[in-house]
Amino acid sequence: MPGYFVFAIHFHQPTGQLKKVNDRIFENSYKLLLEVLKEFSDLKFTVHVSGPLLLYASEYYPDWLNELAKLAQYGVVEVLGGSLGEAILPILPGEDRDLQLREYMRLAEKVFGLKPRGAWLPERVWEPGLVGHFARSGIEYVLLDDSTLQRANKASSDSLYPWLTEDAGSRLAAFFIDTALRYVLPWEHPDRVIDFMKTRVRGLDNPVLVWGSDAEKFGEWRDPGWARWWLREFLNKLRFEREIQTIHPSEYLKQFGVKGLVYLPPGSYDKMLEWSGGFFRNFIVKYAEVNNMHKKMLWVRRKLERAGGGLEEAWRSYLLAQCNDAYWHGLFGGVYLSHLRQAIYENYIKAERAAEEAAGYFEEEARKLLLEDFDYDGLDELLVEGKDYNVYIDLRDGGTVFEFDVKRKGLEHNLQDTMSRYAEPYLEGAKFTPDWYRRVSARVHLWSTDTGIDDWLWNTPFKDLSDLALARHYLTHMDKEGVTLRATGGYYVFGSRVAEVEVEKRVRFLDNGFAIDYAVRNLRGGVVRAKVGYEYHLAPKVDRVGEGELSYSVGGSRMSVRDKYVGRASSVRVSSPVYPDVVLSASRELEVWVAPLSTLARTEKGLMEMYQGLAVQFVDQVELDPGREVRLTVETRVAW
Repeated sequence: MPGYFVFAIHFHQPTGQLKKVNDRIFENSYKLLLEVLKEFSDLKFTVHVSGPLLLYASEYYPDWLNELAKLAQYGVVEVLGGSLGEAILPILPGEDRDLQLREYMRLAEKVFGLKPRGAWLPERVWEPGLVGHFARSGIEYVLLDDSTLQRANKASSDSLYPWLTEDAGSRLAAFFIDTALRYVLPWEHPDRVIDFMKTRVRGLDNPVLVWGSDAEKFGEWRDPGWARWWLREFLNKLRFEREIQTIHPSEYLKQFGVKGLVYLPPGSYDKMLEWSGGFFRNFIVKYAEVNNMHKKMLWVRRKLERAGGGLEEAWRSYLLAQCNDAYWHGLFGGVYLSHLRQAIYENYIKAERAAEEAAGYFEEEARKLLLEDFDYDGLDELLVEGKDYNVYIDLRDGGTVFEFDVKRKGLEHNLQDTMSRYAEPYLEGAKFTPDWYRRVSARVHLWSTDTGIDDWLWNTPFKDLSDLALARHYLTHMDKEGVTLRATGGYYVFGSRVAEVEVEKRVRFLDNGFAIDYAVRNLRGGVVRAKVGYEYHLAPKVDRVGEGELSYSVGGSRMSVRDKYVGRASSVRVSSPVYPDVVLSASRELEVWVAPLSTLARTEKGLMEMYQGLAVQFVDQVELDPGREVRLTVETRVAW
């Protein structure tokens, strides 16, 4: 009696992927795989193409999609459904889970001419509450990882059968991807892989061995020539193998049914469980930037709901912004990839603007000032919303600007979409000090007089002599023109509090940006001798289609965003080939530090430095007696 083999290939590139990367992978991997599937059309394959990639291929590679659709119609390929945005379903509102699955189903039917019966679960992140959502969308089965079944106290051999699970009366069959097989296929010689497969299924009644993983393993992660040889060798042997037969999941269910009933705990594949500490939602807590995107999603959804119907394009942008890749980090760049975060905000802002226009959001007032617990930390943030831009201020975290959304049509972009440096396990032993605060804008420091640009960038300890940088700010005044924030803190020398210092920020709203009038006052105590630092970070828009370079101008010089600058100036102009210039200007000339904000992150190619934005700090050397103050105004403008 033979064992059965489900060969499931997952094709995915995320929302916002660089065009040159997509094109390279199509040439190296996806076209190669299509050729192999056609060559071995006597075998059976299971394929999932993610929603973002389906949309990309429809525009740039329609012939590839047409050929794949023919294989599906001929019965060579069984197409899996999924979510339109390749979103991590458990972290979405319930209605969005249904919408993601339903919209993917519509797209798949349009592209492939058939309705998928099974589904690929993004990153195989499973929670029991998903059962009803899949069932309502018409999905009969899903592919999970065997670690999820083992966490339900099942034996290793139990994962060689599909099981039925239910929730509130809804039913769903689950097949389990074999972790051990993923670690040998395609990394071992085809003969050894097939021997492993035969050993795995031998002696069992109608077992089904499931391999499900990334298409890029064939031709992208390793040489295309090797991938072509490996696949042909492996599949040619499978053609004549009596102990292992290829099968589609739906065909297996029809012939043999399920093993029985099981209730599955939250889970994913082994590495994701390791990276997330066992629970995917931990990423939302670990990374403030992930939390920001997730809560932006919830905020935009409220506006879409209020706007009513007729916003299909806005809802599609919203669903594509839920694409999973930038909401976590493990082996790949994930949240550290700035172009992916950029695309997420672009899509959320497009959806937000459309919802506001449909609802007449600004008909009664041109600007809204709202106190809302935006980030769900238990304290209100200040949200300033206008037709052309939003400015979000975190009162708890140093009175900083943590989001600056440009909403003009064609210019949708979050200029504050920068990334802080975090302690990662793989960075132990590296010359690296994680950030002790979030790298956003309008943070005030009192640096020691010997502090330099590298101390600031790479977090030399004990250089900030005050606690103002992290001080909770209080809203003391609000009107149509702006708001006033205040915070007090200490100035310390060798750990002793020498003076009490107040920071006042008057945030004014301009037509094309915002200005902050700063006042730093020595309220009482001794003399304050320090460098007052007014810190900003900007995320220039990356050219995801071409390869245009980012640059900045300061002090009469034009430089790459990867270059440092220290000198005296009153403004910094940041330029992108695909976006209007953004200008930071101070009310007087003073010392300016400019440098790339970079992170170290592990990728499939090892540790890499990843550009995250441009760090700018205006620095004022002061000596403040009690009762004295220093003032500065900094404007942030978009030159549209």
